[in-house]
Amino acid sequence: MPVEGKVVFNYKIYRFHKDEHCGVLDWGRGYWPYKTHWYWGTASAIVDGELFGFNLGYGFGDLRAASENILFYRGKIHKLDQIRFYIPEDPMLPWVLTSNDRRFEAVFTPALDRAANIDMKVIRSNQHQYFGSVNGTAVLDDGSHILMRDLPAAFEDIHNQY
Repeated sequence: MPVEGKVVFNYKIYRFHKDEHCGVLDWGRGYWPYKTHWYWGTASAIVDGELFGFNLGYGFGDLRAASENILFYRGKIHKLDQIRFYIPEDPMLPWVLTSNDRRFEAVFTPALDRAANIDMKVIRSNQHQYFGSVNGTAVLDDGSHILMRDLPAAFEDIHNQY
């Protein structure tokens, strides 16, 4: 979504202009089992003068019938099939992201890990939100290719028990 406005943080003003900046609304609903582990990734940006973004994930349950994996370009959703995140043992090293239909092939390079680990025995939450950039190719429904170069992105590796 294009964003406009300002944020003041540590006495510094950050300005956002709708023709240059985008935001993501992370919203979900549904029944979540007591123990969950998921991977999720998102990006939104202006690419070649057009709004572009993606929503990728797995681990949200049985995804054989459908998934939330999509590309967004020029106001249209382009559905992807299954996505895999190949995360190295050291998750601050580059990750490989691929779809089984070969319509999304990219590398995510983390720059920051925002981590939180809560363990109250019955309730546990181990969250890692990684921020960095994506380089690769996304293929739209019509077969055209979107080149992602240093696309700002965020990815999660979340283990919850509650």
